Amino acid sequence: MGPSARAGEGCCCMMMDTLHCETRRLYYEDVEMIHFTARVLSCEQAKQGWLVALSATAFYPEGGGQPADQGVLGGVRVLDVHEKDGRILHLTDGPLAPGEEVSGEVDPVRRVDTMQQHTGEHILSGILHRLFGAENVGFHIGEEAVTIDTSIPITAEQLAEAEYQANVIIWADMPVRVSWPKPQALAAMEYRSKKELEGPVRIVEIEGADRCACCGIHMERAGQVGVIKVLSLQNYKRGSRITIACGRRAFADYRTKCAEHNEISVLLSAKANQIAPAVHRLAEENEGLKARLAAAENKLFARLAAEIRPGAAPLLVCEGLAPDGVRRLCCALCEKTDAPCAALSPSAGGGYLYALGQAGDGADVRPLGRALNEAFDGRGGGKPGLVQGSIAAAGIGAVEAFWKEHTAP
Repeated sequence: MGPSARAGEGCCCMMMDTLHCETRRLYYEDVEMIHFTARVLSCEQAKQGWLVALSATAFYPEGGGQPADQGVLGGVRVLDVHEKDGRILHLTDGPLAPGEEVSGEVDPVRRVDTMQQHTGEHILSGILHRLFGAENVGFHIGEEAVTIDTSIPITAEQLAEAEYQANVIIWADMPVRVSWPKPQALAAMEYRSKKELEGPVRIVEIEGADRCACCGIHMERAGQVGVIKVLSLQNYKRGSRITIACGRRAFADYRTKCAEHNEISVLLSAKANQIAPAVHRLAEENEGLKARLAAAENKLFARLAAEIRPGAAPLLVCEGLAPDGVRRLCCALCEKTDAPCAALSPSAGGGYLYALGQAGDGADVRPLGRALNEAFDGRGGGKPGLVQGSIAAAGIGAVEAFWKEHTAP
């Protein structure tokens, strides 16, 4: 990173109303600056710490979709940074004395990470705009990934092309330039912006990829982004939401997926380039086993239902059933009697899965299901002739007593 900077000594701000003095923004002067010194102009206690204003700062405040820097200032931690009326306010976990000269150190890992994500977002957004006319109508740098919202739908094929072209810019290590054009030059310039701007406009240009109005800080060259990787694409409002990772985040994502890929390869006894076919075969085998299991269960349910006397209100417990199996058992019972029927199976998390049913016109087991849920902290519902759900009963005895009470003639 860049050399240390000293700022604030003899600053005219000390002779002015410090509450209205603008902070010198060192992060605009040198984005690689992580060490600096400055004077404390004010320190006010807040709900979650102290708000400290400085004569100058290298801490970037949250804004433009980019999260704030964090680090250390005068021996206390900087938890967040934001701007108010031209002042940069640092939320710290301890107080600092006004008038004191303090040293600051920006967390370099977080700084580089956010600049990689923001610069990568610019490159991809610019490529999407150039290739397909898509406007970036919103983006967010989260803790794990970056989301970009576009004004129009983007197809998977279009996104793959844009991703490739964006990485071409990175491989070419194109320069990233920042300027404050004069009004006449700005009026003749084509650039991306989410809204109409007034006053001085800061332009960030990545040669061959993007020219955009932006207040954030970025890498000085595209190659420093490392790589841009698309993680997902989904429809969002009238456009698309694209999730990406850049630089270190993309590497971490790749490393995690490679580890999972290798583990799956071992589990499937398949070569690394044959995992997808192996998974398809496994899915087909699983579907076949499920069909055979359902057929065997239906034979069992038929035998159990054959023992039901007409007019009886049976409650049967059968272990190892999925919700669909519980439903099919209940339906088999309903074919033998016109009274209410109940099928239960112990659930993996404790309690029971249940299905209640009753054949015949006008039958409605929903009130019975609501009473069961209320009695045993359950949840579920359904149609008049069949309801399903789960209950938290610890033992079957209480459920059998409930059933006997509520289905007695």
